[in-house]
Amino acid sequence: MTRGALRELVARHAGPDGVSETPIDGLRLFRINQPIERLPGVYPASMCCIVQGTKRAYLGGVAYTYDEEHYLCATMALPVEAEVPFATSEEPVLGLLLDLDTPSMAETLIAYEAAARPRRTTSTKELTPGLIVAQVDDRFVEAVGRLLQLLDDPVALRVLADGRRRELLFTLIEGEAGPLVRQTLGGAHDISQVVAYLRENLSEPLTVDDLARRAGMSRAVFHRRFKAVTSLSPLQFIKALRLNHAAMQIAGGEAVSQAADAVGYASASQFSREFRRQFGASPKQWTRTAAASASDVQATGA
Repeated sequence: MTRGALRELVARHAGPDGVSETPIDGLRLFRINQPIERLPGVYPASMCCIVQGTKRAYLGGVAYTYDEEHYLCATMALPVEAEVPFATSEEPVLGLLLDLDTPSMAETLIAYEAAARPRRTTSTKELTPGLIVAQVDDRFVEAVGRLLQLLDDPVALRVLADGRRRELLFTLIEGEAGPLVRQTLGGAHDISQVVAYLRENLSEPLTVDDLARRAGMSRAVFHRRFKAVTSLSPLQFIKALRLNHAAMQIAGGEAVSQAADAVGYASASQFSREFRRQFGASPKQWTRTAAASASDVQATGA
């Protein structure tokens, strides 16, 4: 399949603006018709493929730019800042988002590891941040295209969707992002499990010692491995995850006090101070327009 044909498929099946669900589990399409300034978001474990336009994400002081030639892969939930530098209704950003935190992903990885050479323990020096920009190649385009073609054939979709989704997941594992994807169930699986726990328990008291015990590590080893995988220290990650999630809550129209409480801040003044320090504005100054754009950042995996 050509890249032009892939772009036409996405353009035809994506909605007029924003994110569109598809009948394929874990697959969403999106169209963005205007720029999005740099704003906070929380990336889910996912692969984002751009077929037209450019997006940029920031994590741990590093910028990740992805476009028609590069896809983005996040193997765990990550608190990021992201932007869409250019988009218009005539030249929208078009792309797709495939969830990776799924039973299908786990099954594909397990089958791959069983068929490939045995796994070995991954040292901290070998761990890489859970976000990567990888080169788009013909094999990747073909796998994405074969999956999207099912949207034009309801019967084939019902019969072949699971197999073609696994084909795309296999292509990811075999490609440039493969080492990062594989480490999720390998050397970094313990860290990804802690991140999943954090997402589900943001309103609870969280300490590094408790998280280290949950991972079965000493505090020092846990700190090193966590930062190697996420680019942030455990405390930096918790704070960023809480504040970015609060921005998402505000985007949904929730009151500042409720948003603060939902992510574990007992003190409204502390929440306001840390929010201002992170985003350059108080929660009350955080306009609905900016917050809505932040919601778009999360929804499209921008």
